[in-house]
Amino acid sequence: MVEIQSLIEKVKFDIREERPEEEIVQVLLPVLEKEPETAGRMIEELPNIPSLQIARILHRLLEISGDKKIRKVIKRSLYRLKSKGISVEEVLQGKEGPVFRALKAEPPRGFGGPFDFLGQRFLMLMVPHIGRGLTVMQGIISDTEGLVDFSGGEMASKRFKVFFEEIQKGSSLPLVEMEPSYVGLLFFQAYQLTLDKGGTPPQEYLQLKKEIESIKKEYKESLAYSCIQVDEIEGNDRILGRGGDLLKTDLFGAWKIGEEEIRPYADEVWEAEESKLILNQAQKEVRFQEIYQRALSDLFPEERRSLYRRRMEEMAYYLFKSGKGEEAKVSLAVAIDLKKPPNLIQPNPFLFQLAVKSIFTLLKEAYEKKVKEPSFIMKP
Repeated sequence: MVEIQSLIEKVKFDIREERPEEEIVQVLLPVLEKEPETAGRMIEELPNIPSLQIARILHRLLEISGDKKIRKVIKRSLYRLKSKGISVEEVLQGKEGPVFRALKAEPPRGFGGPFDFLGQRFLMLMVPHIGRGLTVMQGIISDTEGLVDFSGGEMASKRFKVFFEEIQKGSSLPLVEMEPSYVGLLFFQAYQLTLDKGGTPPQEYLQLKKEIESIKKEYKESLAYSCIQVDEIEGNDRILGRGGDLLKTDLFGAWKIGEEEIRPYADEVWEAEESKLILNQAQKEVRFQEIYQRALSDLFPEERRSLYRRRMEEMAYYLFKSGKGEEAKVSLAVAIDLKKPPNLIQPNPFLFQLAVKSIFTLLKEAYEKKVKEPSFIMKP
C-alpha cells in the first residue's frame, strides 16, 4: 500500500518544481484506480496544501474518476479549498468530465558543441518522462578514441533550465540544438568505437545504454546536408578557396596538427631558411612548397582525409545553427572536396593551411623559447 504522507510530499515537491499539473495527476492515477481507500484519505489531505494548482488537480481527478465515493470526497476537498480563499470553480452535480486521455511526454531534445583540434566534442541528450522529470545525459566523444567521458541521471525540468543556462553562459562556444536521434547515434557510435579500441565504456553509459538506443536512429549523412544547399557549393572554387580562412576564426583558431607529427617538416623548413647554400627568396619558396606538399601527402592518407571530412561536415552544421551561414558553406565545401582524391596541384585549401599554420606555430614557439634561454656568453 502506498503511504499517504509520501504521496502528499511528492505532490508538494512537484508543485515547488513547477511540474505540469497533468504530470502530477498521472502520478496519482494508479492510486486512484487500484487503492480507492488510500486515494480517499490522500484527497482529504490535499486541501492542506492551499493552492490553485491543487484545485486544478482535484478538478482533473473529478473528471477522471467514476467512483461515487471518491467523487464525493473530491467535492468536499474542493469546498474546503474554497473556504480557505482559493478560487474554485463550481462543480455541477452529476457533471461527467471528458474521456481521459493519457498524458504525452514532451519530445526529447539534443544539443552539440563544435569539434576541437583533437577531434573531441561535447554532446547532451535530454529525454522527458511522465511523472519523473527528465533523464539528462552528457558526455565528451572523440572520433578517434570513442567515449572520453559520460554522465547522466534524473533531473527536474526547472533544474535543467538553470543547468543548461549555466553551461551556455560558461562557454565561449555554446551548444546548438541537434536532432535527438542524431545525438543518440553519435553517442552510440562513440561507444562502439570505444569497444573497437579495446577500451572500457563509462559505467553510467552502460546504465543508460538502452535509453540512448531507444532514441537513436540511422542517418545516411551529416545533418549539414539537410540544411545547406549542396548544389550551390559543389564545384564552386570561390567558396572552396576560402577554406583556409576558416583557420583565422575563433571556432578553428586552435586547430593544429600534433607536434610529434609536424616537427620533421618544421625542422626542414627551418633548415631551408637557415641554409648556408645561397638560395634566393624564390628558391626558398619553392623548397617550402615541396615540404608543405609532402607533409600533406604523408599526414593525410585516405583514412585521415575521411576523418577530417566528417569533422568539417559536423562543423558546417554547427556553424549553420550558430547563424554563420557563409562559413557553414565554406566548411561543407571543404568536406565535399575531401571526398575526392588528393590533388597536388590544387590541394585542399583547409588542410594545406592547417599544415602551414602548424609548422609555423611550432617554429614560432621554438624561436620564442630560444630567445628566452639565458646566455652564458660574457659581453665585453
